[in-house]
Amino acid sequence: MKKYDGYAIVTGGARGMGAAICRQLAADGYDIVCNYVSDSSRAKVETLAAEIAEKYKRRVIPAQGNVAKYEDCRRVVDTAAAALGEQIAVLVNNAGVTVRAELVDHTMEDIERVLGTNLMAGIYMCKLVLPYMYRQNAGSIVNITSIGGMTGFVRQTTYCTTKWGMNGLTKALAKEAGPHGVRVNAVAPGFIVTDMTLENKPAFESYRAASPIGMLGDPEHIAEAVSYVVGAEFMTGQVISPNGGLVI
Repeated sequence: MKKYDGYAIVTGGARGMGAAICRQLAADGYDIVCNYVSDSSRAKVETLAAEIAEKYKRRVIPAQGNVAKYEDCRRVVDTAAAALGEQIAVLVNNAGVTVRAELVDHTMEDIERVLGTNLMAGIYMCKLVLPYMYRQNAGSIVNITSIGGMTGFVRQTTYCTTKWGMNGLTKALAKEAGPHGVRVNAVAPGFIVTDMTLENKPAFESYRAASPIGMLGDPEHIAEAVSYVVGAEFMTGQVISPNGGLVI
Protein backbone atom coordinates (compact mmCIF):
# COMPACT_ATOMS: atom_id res chain seq x y z
CA MET A 1 0.00 0.00 0.00
CA LYS A 2 1.23 3.46 -0.89
CA LYS A 3 2.14 5.92 1.86
CA TYR A 4 2.13 9.53 0.68
CA ASP A 5 4.52 12.14 1.98
CA GLY A 6 2.60 14.76 3.92
CA TYR A 7 -0.44 14.91 6.18
CA ALA A 8 -4.20 14.33 6.08
CA ILE A 9 -7.19 16.65 6.46
CA VAL A 10 -10.40 15.08 7.79
CA THR A 11 -13.61 17.12 7.87
CA GLY A 12 -16.11 16.39 10.63
CA GLY A 13 -13.41 14.58 12.55
CA ALA A 14 -14.44 15.21 16.13
CA ARG A 15 -16.57 12.11 16.65
CA GLY A 16 -18.09 8.99 15.13
CA MET A 17 -16.68 7.90 11.79
CA GLY A 18 -14.56 11.04 11.54
CA ALA A 19 -12.72 10.34 14.79
CA ALA A 20 -12.20 6.69 13.80
CA ILE A 21 -10.77 7.81 10.45
CA CYS A 22 -8.40 10.21 12.23
CA ARG A 23 -7.16 7.40 14.47
CA GLN A 24 -6.66 5.02 11.55
CA LEU A 25 -4.79 7.54 9.40
CA ALA A 26 -2.58 8.39 12.37
CA ALA A 27 -1.85 4.67 12.76
CA ASP A 28 -0.94 4.69 9.07
CA GLY A 29 1.66 7.37 9.74
CA TYR A 30 -0.10 10.65 8.92
CA ASP A 31 -0.33 13.79 10.99
CA ILE A 32 -3.94 14.98 10.98
CA VAL A 33 -5.77 18.26 10.56
CA CYS A 34 -9.10 17.58 12.27
CA ASN A 35 -11.96 19.85 11.27
CA TYR A 36 -14.86 20.45 13.65
CA VAL A 37 -17.72 22.95 13.83
CA SER A 38 -19.01 23.76 17.32
CA ASP A 39 -17.11 25.10 20.29
CA SER A 40 -18.35 22.09 22.27
CA SER A 41 -16.52 19.78 19.86
CA ARG A 42 -13.17 21.42 20.57
CA ALA A 43 -12.76 19.35 23.75
CA LYS A 44 -13.44 16.15 21.79
CA VAL A 45 -10.73 17.07 19.29
CA GLU A 46 -8.27 17.88 22.05
CA THR A 47 -8.97 14.51 23.71
CA LEU A 48 -8.54 12.78 20.35
CA ALA A 49 -5.27 14.65 19.79
CA ALA A 50 -3.89 13.54 23.16
CA GLU A 51 -4.87 9.93 22.44
CA ILE A 52 -3.26 9.96 18.99
CA ALA A 53 -0.09 11.63 20.28
CA GLU A 54 0.30 9.02 23.00
CA LYS A 55 -0.61 5.96 20.93
CA TYR A 56 0.69 6.81 17.47
CA LYS A 57 3.15 9.69 18.06
CA ARG A 58 1.38 11.82 15.42
CA ARG A 59 0.18 15.42 15.62
CA VAL A 60 -3.47 16.49 15.41
CA ILE A 61 -4.16 20.11 14.50
CA PRO A 62 -7.69 21.32 15.36
CA ALA A 63 -9.30 23.40 12.58
CA GLN A 64 -12.66 24.92 13.39
CA GLY A 65 -15.02 25.80 10.57
CA ASN A 66 -18.43 25.12 9.10
CA VAL A 67 -17.39 23.45 5.84
CA ALA A 68 -20.78 24.24 4.31
CA LYS A 69 -19.30 27.74 3.86
CA TYR A 70 -16.53 28.33 1.35
CA GLU A 71 -14.70 30.87 3.49
CA ASP A 72 -14.63 28.46 6.41
CA CYS A 73 -13.19 25.77 4.13
CA ARG A 74 -10.52 28.23 3.08
CA ARG A 75 -9.73 28.90 6.73
CA VAL A 76 -9.41 25.16 7.43
CA VAL A 77 -6.94 24.73 4.57
CA ASP A 78 -5.02 27.86 5.55
CA THR A 79 -4.82 26.57 9.14
CA ALA A 80 -3.48 23.27 7.84
CA ALA A 81 -0.82 24.88 5.65
CA ALA A 82 0.28 27.25 8.42
CA ALA A 83 0.64 24.43 10.95
CA LEU A 84 1.99 21.54 8.88
CA GLY A 85 3.14 23.02 5.58
CA GLU A 86 1.95 22.70 2.02
CA GLN A 87 2.31 18.94 1.59
CA ILE A 88 -1.35 17.95 1.82
CA ALA A 89 -1.31 14.23 1.05
CA VAL A 90 -4.83 13.10 1.93
CA LEU A 91 -8.27 14.72 2.10
CA VAL A 92 -11.22 12.86 3.60
CA ASN A 93 -14.54 14.63 3.04
CA ASN A 94 -16.42 13.10 5.95
CA ALA A 95 -18.62 15.89 7.37
CA GLY A 96 -22.29 15.04 7.05
CA VAL A 97 -25.75 15.74 8.44
CA THR A 98 -29.24 14.46 7.72
CA VAL A 99 -32.88 15.40 8.21
CA ARG A 100 -35.38 12.57 8.64
CA ALA A 101 -38.60 13.90 7.18
CA GLU A 102 -40.51 13.73 3.94
CA LEU A 103 -39.36 16.27 1.40
CA VAL A 104 -42.62 18.23 1.64
CA ASP A 105 -41.88 18.77 5.33
CA HIS A 106 -38.28 19.96 4.88
CA THR A 107 -37.72 23.62 5.62
CA MET A 108 -35.49 25.59 3.31
CA GLU A 109 -33.02 25.80 6.19
CA ASP A 110 -33.00 21.98 6.36
CA ILE A 111 -32.36 21.68 2.64
CA GLU A 112 -29.61 24.28 2.57
CA ARG A 113 -27.86 22.78 5.62
CA VAL A 114 -27.83 19.24 4.21
CA LEU A 115 -26.80 20.33 0.71
CA GLY A 116 -24.11 22.62 2.09
CA THR A 117 -22.57 20.17 4.56
CA ASN A 118 -22.83 16.98 2.52
CA LEU A 119 -22.20 18.15 -1.04
CA MET A 120 -20.93 21.71 -1.37
CA ALA A 121 -18.36 21.17 1.37
CA GLY A 122 -16.82 18.33 -0.63
CA ILE A 123 -16.65 20.48 -3.75
CA TYR A 124 -15.17 23.40 -1.81
CA MET A 125 -12.55 21.30 -0.04
CA CYS A 126 -11.46 19.54 -3.23
CA LYS A 127 -11.14 22.87 -5.03
CA LEU A 128 -8.96 24.23 -2.24
CA VAL A 129 -6.62 21.27 -1.70
CA LEU A 130 -6.10 20.29 -5.34
CA PRO A 131 -3.57 23.08 -6.07
CA TYR A 132 -1.39 21.73 -3.24
CA MET A 133 -1.69 18.16 -4.51
CA TYR A 134 -1.09 19.19 -8.12
CA ARG A 135 2.15 20.95 -7.18
CA GLN A 136 3.51 17.72 -5.68
CA ASN A 137 1.91 15.52 -8.36
CA ALA A 138 0.47 13.26 -5.67
CA GLY A 139 -2.50 12.93 -3.38
CA SER A 140 -5.49 10.83 -2.38
CA ILE A 141 -9.03 12.16 -1.86
CA VAL A 142 -11.70 10.02 -0.22
CA ASN A 143 -15.34 11.12 -0.17
CA ILE A 144 -17.59 9.53 2.45
CA THR A 145 -20.91 8.90 0.73
CA SER A 146 -23.58 6.33 1.66
CA ILE A 147 -25.64 3.43 0.36
CA GLY A 148 -28.33 6.12 0.35
CA GLY A 149 -26.52 7.42 -2.72
CA MET A 150 -26.94 4.02 -4.35
CA THR A 151 -30.49 2.98 -3.42
CA GLY A 152 -32.29 5.92 -1.76
CA PHE A 153 -33.83 6.07 1.73
CA VAL A 154 -37.41 6.95 2.62
CA ARG A 155 -37.69 10.30 4.46
CA GLN A 156 -34.10 11.27 3.57
CA THR A 157 -34.48 12.54 0.01
CA THR A 158 -32.21 15.56 0.41
CA TYR A 159 -29.55 13.49 2.15
CA CYS A 160 -29.60 10.82 -0.55
CA THR A 161 -29.41 13.48 -3.26
CA THR A 162 -26.20 14.83 -1.74
CA LYS A 163 -24.66 11.36 -1.60
CA TRP A 164 -25.48 10.70 -5.26
CA GLY A 165 -23.81 14.04 -5.95
CA MET A 166 -20.68 13.06 -4.04
CA ASN A 167 -20.47 9.84 -6.03
CA GLY A 168 -20.65 11.92 -9.20
CA LEU A 169 -17.97 14.27 -7.90
CA THR A 170 -15.78 11.25 -7.19
CA LYS A 171 -16.06 9.81 -10.69
CA ALA A 172 -15.72 13.07 -12.61
CA LEU A 173 -12.88 14.47 -10.51
CA ALA A 174 -10.95 11.20 -10.72
CA LYS A 175 -10.70 11.70 -14.48
CA GLU A 176 -9.76 15.35 -14.11
CA ALA A 177 -7.21 14.95 -11.34
CA GLY A 178 -5.63 11.66 -12.38
CA PRO A 179 -3.16 13.18 -14.85
CA HIS A 180 -1.90 15.33 -11.95
CA GLY A 181 -1.12 12.29 -9.80
CA VAL A 182 -4.22 12.61 -7.62
CA ARG A 183 -6.61 9.71 -7.02
CA VAL A 184 -10.24 10.28 -6.00
CA ASN A 185 -12.44 7.54 -4.53
CA ALA A 186 -15.49 7.20 -2.32
CA VAL A 187 -16.44 4.97 0.60
CA ALA A 188 -20.20 4.42 0.88
CA PRO A 189 -21.07 3.04 4.33
CA GLY A 190 -24.12 0.99 5.11
CA PHE A 191 -25.82 1.37 8.48
CA ILE A 192 -23.16 2.48 10.96
CA VAL A 193 -23.80 2.94 14.67
CA THR A 194 -22.81 6.56 15.43
CA ASP A 195 -24.23 9.53 17.32
CA MET A 196 -26.09 10.53 14.15
CA THR A 197 -27.81 7.15 13.73
CA LEU A 198 -28.64 6.57 17.41
CA GLU A 199 -31.77 8.70 16.94
CA ASN A 200 -32.93 5.96 14.57
CA LYS A 201 -32.23 3.18 17.09
CA PRO A 202 -35.64 1.48 16.62
CA ALA A 203 -34.48 0.52 13.11
CA PHE A 204 -31.26 -1.16 14.29
CA GLU A 205 -32.64 -4.69 14.48
CA SER A 206 -34.33 -4.48 11.08
CA TYR A 207 -31.01 -3.43 9.51
CA ARG A 208 -29.22 -6.24 11.34
CA ALA A 209 -31.80 -8.75 10.13
CA ALA A 210 -31.41 -7.49 6.54
CA SER A 211 -27.65 -8.09 6.62
CA PRO A 212 -26.65 -11.54 5.30
CA ILE A 213 -23.92 -11.62 7.95
CA GLY A 214 -26.19 -10.25 10.70
CA MET A 215 -24.08 -7.19 11.47
CA LEU A 216 -24.37 -3.48 12.02
CA GLY A 217 -21.31 -1.45 11.16
CA ASP A 218 -18.95 0.34 13.54
CA PRO A 219 -16.99 3.50 12.69
CA GLU A 220 -13.80 1.43 12.69
CA HIS A 221 -15.10 -0.64 9.76
CA ILE A 222 -15.32 2.52 7.69
CA ALA A 223 -11.94 3.78 8.90
CA GLU A 224 -10.35 0.52 7.71
CA ALA A 225 -11.93 0.98 4.28
CA VAL A 226 -10.68 4.57 4.08
CA SER A 227 -7.18 3.43 4.98
CA TYR A 228 -7.26 0.87 2.18
CA VAL A 229 -8.56 3.35 -0.40
CA VAL A 230 -6.02 6.01 0.57
CA GLY A 231 -3.15 3.65 -0.17
CA ALA A 232 -4.60 1.62 -3.06
CA GLU A 233 -2.54 3.21 -5.83
CA PHE A 234 -4.27 1.36 -8.70
CA MET A 235 -7.73 2.52 -7.60
CA THR A 236 -9.42 5.76 -8.66
CA GLY A 237 -12.95 6.84 -9.51
CA GLN A 238 -14.42 3.99 -7.48
CA VAL A 239 -17.19 3.82 -4.90
CA ILE A 240 -16.61 0.96 -2.48
CA SER A 241 -19.33 0.09 0.00
CA PRO A 242 -18.74 -1.60 3.37
CA ASN A 243 -22.40 -2.27 4.16
CA GLY A 244 -22.73 -5.76 5.64
CA GLY A 245 -24.49 -6.97 2.53
CA LEU A 246 -27.42 -4.53 2.73
CA VAL A 247 -26.61 -3.65 -0.88
CA ILE A 248 -25.10 -6.40 -3.01
